[in-house]
Amino acid sequence: MRFHHALGDGVSLLSLMLTMGRNVSDNKVPNIQPLVSSTSNRSTNENGLWKVMKMIFFTSVYMFEFLMRSLWVRDKETVVRGGAGVELWPRKIATAKFSLDDLKTVKSAVANATINDALFGVISSGLSRYLENHSTKPLKEGLRITGAAMVNLRPSLGLQEIEELMKKNSKSKWGNKFGMMLLPVYYHKKGSDPLQYLKRAKTMIDKKKLSCEAFLVYKLAYFVTKTLGGKFASLLNYRIVCNTSFTFSNVVGPKEEFMIAGVPVTYIRTTSSSLPHGITMHMVSYAGRADMQILVAKDLIPHPEELAKCFEDALLEMKEAAL
Repeated sequence: MRFHHALGDGVSLLSLMLTMGRNVSDNKVPNIQPLVSSTSNRSTNENGLWKVMKMIFFTSVYMFEFLMRSLWVRDKETVVRGGAGVELWPRKIATAKFSLDDLKTVKSAVANATINDALFGVISSGLSRYLENHSTKPLKEGLRITGAAMVNLRPSLGLQEIEELMKKNSKSKWGNKFGMMLLPVYYHKKGSDPLQYLKRAKTMIDKKKLSCEAFLVYKLAYFVTKTLGGKFASLLNYRIVCNTSFTFSNVVGPKEEFMIAGVPVTYIRTTSSSLPHGITMHMVSYAGRADMQILVAKDLIPHPEELAKCFEDALLEMKEAAL
């Protein structure tokens, strides 16, 4: 099925799809256990005033960086970075397949880590592997590769039935309700401890979650659209995407298998098009598995299955280190 993004974001469209399905086991509408929102903070014992001061500091730093990205600051040239016009290039697609149990094993190796931390650690490790194997010139250790991550802003990340989304006073609104975070990946040569990627990812994402970056970016986009018009807002978004290297999102799907019109669903995969990024990654979990669709500009990455294998191998290596 193909949808225009104006109809809704991943949570809305997946909720719509689930209302058409029934669980294989009990013939009820499938759902998932509500999760903590992507933008909520981890529980800490920090003093309230100190926490507020850190939130203000990180929010100021990240919003300044976001504004600079929309103007002229950009990633250095690599074999995976796109740019203006790349959205018109031919595309190829591959799928990286993960086990949720493996991701849980990896996250348990670091205190208070989440599956999102583990997943972004896998992406960091996988991109470093790919760059090391395919770069045409030597890369500087610590080279930054910036991703644009889509963040759900609804109070609850649990998928709601369509009736709940459409209620007038519902807290979970239909449509597009997501912000954007800039999540950096740093190139590192393969070391002795693959869990270092997870530790670095957790440290960075902890700071991002403490800030209000995603919420303010959403409000900024809304303000620009209302005051300066959709064309200017689209140009601003286009500039940010051109100055970063990849898109990433992660949507939690149902934990149990379901069927549509009596036909069992074996997997849920999604992707988006028309972005000038060289790599677009969207992951949806389903019944203990997680499939990440990797859409690439084939002139930049002619064999995306190699990139998918880099991610899969990175997870397995981190799992072995965590056991």
